[in-house]
Amino acid sequence: MEEIGHLRKKFSEGEYAVSDHAIIEARKDGIVPDTVKKLEKAVTDGKVIEEYPDRKRVLIYAESEEDGMPVHVVVDYSFPEEPVIVTAYIPDSSYWIKFQIRKK
Repeated sequence: MEEIGHLRKKFSEGEYAVSDHAIIEARKDGIVPDTVKKLEKAVTDGKVIEEYPDRKRVLIYAESEEDGMPVHVVVDYSFPEEPVIVTAYIPDSSYWIKFQIRKK
């Protein structure tokens, strides 16, 4: 997927946006402090586990550096010059295998 390289470059350059929804959901799930910085790191260092090309979105999995907590971040790249983190959350193990493979 060539989009992920572009996304990571934009994030490393600080050229991205974070929706209010993403910040609220991340904080509700305990992704604090420095919520935005942690989400940015998840995008730049994480693994793409699902792609939604028709919606121009990717789901990225990462683990928090401090405590190894799993994190999912959805990034919309409809506007390539300013990708947006649309949501972020701690995945529920009842829906995910090793937090990376969706259960059937």
